[in-house]
Amino acid sequence: MNPATLARLKSISEKIAIEFVFAEPGKDIGLLPVNCLVADLESLALEEDAPEAINRGVAQARQWIDQIFESSGTFSAESLKRFGEWTVWWQSVVIACENQIHAPSMPAEWALPEAAAAPGRAPVSAAPAEPASKDEPVMELKLPQDRELLNEFIQESQEHLQNIEHGVLVLEDNPTDAGTLDSIFRAFHTFKGGSGFLNLTAIQRLAHELESLLDQARQHKLQLTPPVINLILEGGDTLKLFVAEIGARLAGPGASAPVVVPTRDLLHRIRAVLAGETTAAAAAPVAETVNITPAAPRPDPANNAAAAALGTSVKVDTLKLDTLVDLVGEMVIAQSLVIQNPELNSLQNEQLTRDLAHLGRITRDLQRTAMSLRMVPVGATFHKMNRLVRDLAAKVGKQVQLVTEGDDTELDRTIVEEISDPLIHMVRNSVDHGIEDPETRQQRGKPPQGTICLKAFHQGGNIVIEIKDDGKGLDRDRILAKAIERGLAKPGEPLSTSQIFKMILEPGFSTAEKVTDLSGRGVGMDVVQRNIEKLRGKLEIQSGPGQGTTFSIHLPLTLAIIDGLLVGVGSHRFIVPTLLVRESFRPTAQMISTVQGRGELVNVRGRLCPLLRLYHHLAVTPASTDPAQSIVLVVESGSDIRCVMVDKLLGKQEVVIKSLGETFRHNPYVAGAVILGDGGVGLILDPQSLVHLNSQGLAAAA
Repeated sequence: MNPATLARLKSISEKIAIEFVFAEPGKDIGLLPVNCLVADLESLALEEDAPEAINRGVAQARQWIDQIFESSGTFSAESLKRFGEWTVWWQSVVIACENQIHAPSMPAEWALPEAAAAPGRAPVSAAPAEPASKDEPVMELKLPQDRELLNEFIQESQEHLQNIEHGVLVLEDNPTDAGTLDSIFRAFHTFKGGSGFLNLTAIQRLAHELESLLDQARQHKLQLTPPVINLILEGGDTLKLFVAEIGARLAGPGASAPVVVPTRDLLHRIRAVLAGETTAAAAAPVAETVNITPAAPRPDPANNAAAAALGTSVKVDTLKLDTLVDLVGEMVIAQSLVIQNPELNSLQNEQLTRDLAHLGRITRDLQRTAMSLRMVPVGATFHKMNRLVRDLAAKVGKQVQLVTEGDDTELDRTIVEEISDPLIHMVRNSVDHGIEDPETRQQRGKPPQGTICLKAFHQGGNIVIEIKDDGKGLDRDRILAKAIERGLAKPGEPLSTSQIFKMILEPGFSTAEKVTDLSGRGVGMDVVQRNIEKLRGKLEIQSGPGQGTTFSIHLPLTLAIIDGLLVGVGSHRFIVPTLLVRESFRPTAQMISTVQGRGELVNVRGRLCPLLRLYHHLAVTPASTDPAQSIVLVVESGSDIRCVMVDKLLGKQEVVIKSLGETFRHNPYVAGAVILGDGGVGLILDPQSLVHLNSQGLAAAA
């Protein structure tokens, strides 16, 4: 053993000996610390090729501790005597390792089964463990002394459990992936140690049994069949459920109440598999559990390449980050005010010009760095879809695989959180409606397994998230017929394929023949559309018969900065988000028509679009009321477009968004404000509100 490992071995061994000095029969004093210290020895043995005596000694201590947990949960006089003998023998083993001599053999009367001579697992060659008692175990939370530790445990556990779920789904496709298997084993091991330290014995016991299951697979003594995979996933869901329950207790008034942990049936089935019984026991029916989605995890540190790239990190309150971003935004505004100050512009000083340019570069770099603090990769959200696809495909009898690309693409953390629900709904639709059953796919010359691809990439200063499937595609004629039936379109009306596809975004629209527990009620896609619009994004749909469907979500990189067009109406200036502007032009008189009592229309490439005179709705005096002397912005929201009339275009720029006070809170046309370079204030217009303005009358006119 190398010197550093040997030093750790001696330190842990001394701590174990001290714990036994203070241990008393009939009390749990020292049991949990000893359990954690033995877990540290297990981890130590896993780090390098430890001598056989070390492996067997650790395995023997683990076996005895597990027997205590399974019975009384406290040291007895006999167990303390036995551990005292073990401690004496263990010290001689440590001395032998230190002097690089042969270690003494373990006493034969301890009779450790040969199959258990490895760290990190319970013996499986012994007689099967007895089923748990009828009464489910409970967890007593110690507050307020453990509140901070419990909060930290919850945060770390959510990360470990998310990695476990993702890793198990990888193993389902490749059961021989040793790296993933080791990663899951270490995650369960760490979870077990943390729960044991906090005296959360019930979930620690479950984590230990799941760890033992993984260890058998690591030693090629257990095949990871689908029932075993399901058993591990069920165990992870159960641990996730009770981590969430602990979090709720910490946040709620009933924090001190005991938490009931119904794990008896699950533990019994795990132990049956560990004892070598048929894996059919793993598939025994159990009560339905609640899936609780954990917070987005950080990159897995249990991954060396990621750790090397990540470097040292610290946890910072998000409120502090938001405050920093706001202050940097204020500094950018102040810097613009200084640079555009007319008094400075009148000075002809080369040194001052260079200094101001240097200040501008530093300010931009600082702003870019501050904004990057809010950015998180979309990979965590993508990986959550793996479990969703797996479970839904099994439920509807289909074979579906999920492929992800661009997992490291970063977005504002708020956008990543908000986009999760729309992604879930669209992935559900792809599995339920898009992908055909295996027989149908084979009849159409496709592989029996369908594919859904989640992809994220940069495009034109924005982020695009694609949900693409290779299923049957959207039925254009059926959608059009349903739209005519609901009055969304008129028979014979010339509509493009894109316009027809966007009909599925209308509230209550559905072409499903029957309602299932997955879909068919016509609710969902309209919610998806609203959520995307709330993030100042847009949704595009492409599909071909038999070629699948692609949903493309275009999103801004961040919600704190907007890329917009600066327009003028009279003496006022407004910002329109660039992402939702299709085009701009100066119309001719021939392009404008009026429907009596309905409104004005603009002929845009053969399509009649309602004209909105912005000055009229914002009570502003324009430079001209003649559309032919003005500029028209074609803005879109879902399947609708409007022509917004302004006086002139002043430019395109990135601006820092400022929230508005109570005065503009209920104004539907304004989404925020910006401070411009000359110190003036510009209002950010909400194109979606403008598009849906007077929608009934305008739609009738069009």
